[in-house]
Amino acid sequence: MQFSQSFKRFISLFSTDVLVRGANFLLIPLFLHLMTRDEFGVYGYLYSFAMAMSLVFTLGFHASVPKLYADTKNNPKQQGSMLFTLSLTLIVSLVLIFSLISLTGIDEYFFGLINRNQAVKNFNYDTYRPYLLVAMCSMVLSNLLTYYFVAAEKIKNIQAFNLIRFFFANGLALFLLYSAPNADAALLRLSVTYIVELILCFIFAIALCKNFTFKFSKYYLYKGLKIGLPLSFVALLNAITNFGDKHFVMLYCGATIVGVYNLASLLATIPVIVYQSFNFIWLPTFLQEKNLVLLKKKTNKNGLRIFLLLLLLSVLIYVGAFVLLAWGVFPENYSLIMEILPPLLLSQIFASLNLFFFNYFTYFEKNYITILTSILINGLGYLLFTLTASSYGYIGVAYSLLAANFTLFLIYYFLSSFYVKKALKKNILIK
Repeated sequence: MQFSQSFKRFISLFSTDVLVRGANFLLIPLFLHLMTRDEFGVYGYLYSFAMAMSLVFTLGFHASVPKLYADTKNNPKQQGSMLFTLSLTLIVSLVLIFSLISLTGIDEYFFGLINRNQAVKNFNYDTYRPYLLVAMCSMVLSNLLTYYFVAAEKIKNIQAFNLIRFFFANGLALFLLYSAPNADAALLRLSVTYIVELILCFIFAIALCKNFTFKFSKYYLYKGLKIGLPLSFVALLNAITNFGDKHFVMLYCGATIVGVYNLASLLATIPVIVYQSFNFIWLPTFLQEKNLVLLKKKTNKNGLRIFLLLLLLSVLIYVGAFVLLAWGVFPENYSLIMEILPPLLLSQIFASLNLFFFNYFTYFEKNYITILTSILINGLGYLLFTLTASSYGYIGVAYSLLAANFTLFLIYYFLSSFYVKKALKKNILIK
């Protein structure tokens, strides 16, 4: 059986992009030995929060840019105006959001809740606060650049960005952690990593700015927000599950267990990274396809391939984790990951499939539908976390996350099938 064109391009990208991004996992043992479990847990906790919030602050432009880029493919001036409008809007919104956070102190109130738990010791959020804001800003700009490069099919730019980040950010962080063993390792790693990444974002943004047409367009602002704002709201709701699991583990088990849970979570994200690399190639092809019958056939075939590939990969990850523990590459006090990994790996497989079928909502410009599904799923997730965290601890939280992602998969699959069938019945040609 011949691979589809998108899978052939995925294989060519896999040898570079996945390995460049996945190379970060090769450094995990070094960070485990240079950081205590508490420090590794605090860093992972703050990283998860920054990642969840960055998806909110991106305003959903990670979907708007590829969609509108495809729509303006034959008009460079309009395309440049669209890129300028959305980029400027994002920068201004970041300034306003961070100013509001700084003035109200809402983040300090949220993290202050953690210190009420006796399981958490010496978590001084004020120390990390400035660098957490830097991390969120860096992640937002990184998302914008990455999806612009995806839309423009500039794969080499993505590879270069990831490669330079890998060497400079991680290299400097590891050097400083080794040179200052008595320093707060979580603070040091957070500050160095994302200050370097923010600088690199500004450098790589030159490629984006070169394509600007310096004309602000209310039309593309409206179109961008129409596609993106529902996703931003959904991301805010999804933070309940995407960050909520770490938050509940932190609340009920403490930073030490969060360190172990964080390692398991990092390993469990490998399937998502593999899927994202495929999606970078698949998304432009998906959005440009006008034949719904052919699109449905390709999607179902690729969806099955993705599931089987990620399932096999998850088995290899589990076996690999066991071997690394046995060989002492992972410290012995992280052995609990073998208990946490199965539900987290399955959860991330379904999370990847959710992203895969979510592309249909962008295609039909029905992203607002995800608001209703997110309210349902994240309400379910919060309820499950609340019920299981106090009684079953980290393992209850892990299986609750799996239940939430699997339920969302079922909803996305049947909803996407419904919209395709509806469009086919009406003989709609997507323009």
